[in-house]
Amino acid sequence: MRTALALLALASGCAGTLVEPLPKEAEHHRARTPDGWELELVRYAARGEVRGRPVLLCHGINANGRNMDLDARHSMARWFAARGREAWTVSLRPNGAYFGPGGGTAPLAKPGYDLDALVDQDISTAVAYVRGASKAPLIDYVGHSLGGIVLYGYLGMGGQGIGAAAVLGSPMRLDLGGPVDAVLPAAAGLLDPSWILPVRGPSSLTIPLAGLLQDSPGELLLYNPENTPHVLFQRLMAETTEDVSVGLLRQLAEMLRTGELKRHDGSRDYRKLLAAVTTPVLVVAGKRDRLATVPAVKAGYLALGGPKEWRLVGVETGARADYGHMDLAIGDRAAEEVWPDVLGFFDRHAR
Repeated sequence: MRTALALLALASGCAGTLVEPLPKEAEHHRARTPDGWELELVRYAARGEVRGRPVLLCHGINANGRNMDLDARHSMARWFAARGREAWTVSLRPNGAYFGPGGGTAPLAKPGYDLDALVDQDISTAVAYVRGASKAPLIDYVGHSLGGIVLYGYLGMGGQGIGAAAVLGSPMRLDLGGPVDAVLPAAAGLLDPSWILPVRGPSSLTIPLAGLLQDSPGELLLYNPENTPHVLFQRLMAETTEDVSVGLLRQLAEMLRTGELKRHDGSRDYRKLLAAVTTPVLVVAGKRDRLATVPAVKAGYLALGGPKEWRLVGVETGARADYGHMDLAIGDRAAEEVWPDVLGFFDRHAR
């Protein structure tokens, strides 16, 4: 018991030391989805001359908006704002409160959800809110991991309002022999899809251990320490980890089992819908990404029917080290080796 309490105290102290509050210029906004979830958004005004459309940045699975706005040096949002682009981050469900479809005044217990809810409700709400607040007919979009999958679904289902988009480490196949093959289907199948898995609390207990073991499963799967130092990954765990829905995991497990990413009712395959997309999309993959492997990410690129570009980030393409999954969003050199390609793509598709 004493050991457990000591570990909890160590984890709490470590998390408190690592967390960096948002700067005073960060504006906090809230937008409510039609089905009653309150999304959290953060806006950074463009610094200097405005040089393009506003940019909405979306995080990956079991994360929040701080994934794209970690600290002063590792913030894609603040990086865009410094280059004349109004920048927004969004925190998808289950972050934030749930009020139910009736729009009550008191938060309710958070129910489970699936990918369709993120596509139909959250992203459509966030895009509409940013367009309205910015008075912009079109916005640009950056999605990391699940944030890119949600974007694919939104565009495939006919979503409007996005001028150009970039997806970073977003797989559109999971049946290619990756490390989660044997784990995700079995785990998701044992759990009720209406549950929200409490990931945030248990994850905080592992913060002091992150990076202590060379070639640990977490290090091999999620990041390359040549790009993302251990202490930076600890900060990511402390600031961005959120709970996750079993319903979402089950849908992703089906993609792993069948090779298809279908809507919950089986009516449409999100990947097949990409053939009709006409929005310009930049698809970025990390050479050392073991969670969203290069072939898994390229499956989305190959499925897209409209203007598109492919970017592999690794030594062979000029980076100092091969990029892992989280490196694309928070790596020490991402601001020099990854993000300028995204901005350049948006500039090339400004009209």
